[in-house]
Amino acid sequence: MKDGVAPPGRERVTKLKVALISPRGAMRNQQNSLLNSVYGRLRDILSFIEVDDIEFMPNLGLLTIAAYLEPGDDIRYLEEDYVDPERSQEIVFDNGYDLVCLSSCNNQAKRAYQIADRFREMGVTVVMGGLHASSLPDEALEHVDSVMVGEGEDTFPAFLEDFKNGHFKKKYISSGNTDLTKVPMPRFDIIEDITRFNKIPIQATRGCPRRCTYCSTKEVYGRSFRMKRPEQIASEIESVKKLYPNPFISFADENILADPLYARQLVKVMTDQKVRWECYCDVGVYKDTELLEMLRESNCVELLIGFETVVPESLQEVSPWKASMLSEYRTAVETIQGHGVPIMGLFMVGFDQDHSDVFERIYNFIDESELFDVDFAILCPIPGTPLFDELKAEGRITCEDWDRYTWYHVNFKPRNITPKELRDGIMWIFNKFNTPEKIMKRKQFFNRVLDRLYGNQEVIREKLELMDLAQVM
Repeated sequence: MKDGVAPPGRERVTKLKVALISPRGAMRNQQNSLLNSVYGRLRDILSFIEVDDIEFMPNLGLLTIAAYLEPGDDIRYLEEDYVDPERSQEIVFDNGYDLVCLSSCNNQAKRAYQIADRFREMGVTVVMGGLHASSLPDEALEHVDSVMVGEGEDTFPAFLEDFKNGHFKKKYISSGNTDLTKVPMPRFDIIEDITRFNKIPIQATRGCPRRCTYCSTKEVYGRSFRMKRPEQIASEIESVKKLYPNPFISFADENILADPLYARQLVKVMTDQKVRWECYCDVGVYKDTELLEMLRESNCVELLIGFETVVPESLQEVSPWKASMLSEYRTAVETIQGHGVPIMGLFMVGFDQDHSDVFERIYNFIDESELFDVDFAILCPIPGTPLFDELKAEGRITCEDWDRYTWYHVNFKPRNITPKELRDGIMWIFNKFNTPEKIMKRKQFFNRVLDRLYGNQEVIREKLELMDLAQVM
C-alpha cells in the first residue's frame, strides 16, 4: 500500500483551507420509511407535551480535531443534515479546500464515501475517521486518501504534520491510550449557528469496564477508564455558554459514573455550571445514594441506562455483569427515580434467546417499574464488534448495506424470532409506550416523587421545567 502525496503546489503548506464534514446519515434520511413512521408517530404524540424527542448534536470528533489546526487556518464545519440538497454543490463542494476531513458512524458511511469520491475527483485530499472507518479502514481507503484509526487526538496531529510536509501515510493508528488531561478543548466556536442543535455533546471520560458484545466504542477507545480533569469540563461548558447561553449538555461517555470519586467531582462541576444535562451510566449507580442526591441537585435531566432486556438468557448472552444485575433492575429503578433522578431505559431485541414474547415482557417491566422514559432498538451487529464477527462466521449477516445499520433494521438472521416479528414488535412497543395517556401517567408519577422530596410547588415547578414537563402538573 503506497502512502499519499499532497496535491501539486501544496507541498509544505503552512495555512490551510479545511472542511470538517459530518455526512447526512440514514437515521435522518427521509427515504427511510421505517424510521419515518417511528419518528412521525413520536412527533405527533410529543407535540401533546411540547417536547422535541429528536435529538440533534454536532459531531464532537470533528470539533475535537479542529483544535489541532492553526489559528490562521480557514476552517468550515458542515453538518450535512442542515444543508439543502439542492444547494449542496454550492455549499459543500465549491469552496477550493486544501483538505476535507470526514467522520461517520455506520449509517453515514455511504454518504461519506460519495462526498470523498467527489472531492478526490476535484484533486482535494480527503481523510476519514470515526467508528466506521476505524472498524473498516481498508474499505474506507477505497474512497479516501488516509484513515485515522481509533482516537483522533494521537492520529490527526501526526497526519497533519505529514500533510503539510507534502507526504502522508495511508493509515494512522491510535495507541488507544490518549491522555485526556492533555487534549485541547473542542472548537465549538467554528459552528456557524450552535443554537440550531438541541443538545451539545461533551466527553469527560473514555473506556468502560463492561464487556457488552454489541458495543463498538470499546473497540475504538478500549476498556481502560481515563478521565479529563474536572476543571477541563468546566472550561468546556463555559466556552459553550458563551455561544449558547442555556445549553443542554449531553455527555458522550460510555459509562461516565463508573468511578465513584470522579463521578462526585464531575457532578459538583455540573451543579456549579447550572445547566441541564444527561449522561450514560450503568445500573450499578443505584447503590450510591449519596451520588443520587447530588445528581438530583445538579440539574441532571435523566440518566440513560442500558438495561438491554429482561430475558435472563439473552442478558447472559450480552453481558454476564448485566445478567448478574437483572434481579436488581426493579429495585434500581425504584431507588434512582425515588431520589428524583429520571431514567431513560435503553432496550434491545433480537438476541439469540429472544422469542416472540420478548416485547410483552419488556413492556410489562417498563410499565410496572414506571420508567420515566425509554428507547428501543433492534440488535445491530456493528463491524468490528464481537457480535458482528460471530454472526459473520456463522453466515448469519444478511446485509452489509451500511445505510441499514440504524438499530431499526434487521441485518442478520435471528435464531428464534423472524425479521418480520422484530420489525412489527419494535413498532408495537413504540406505539404502546408512547400514547398521550402513558406519557401523562409517567410525568404525573414523577411529579409525585418530587412532591414527596420537596413539598414545595415552586421548587417542583422549577425541577419540572428543567425536564420540559411543567405543562403536565
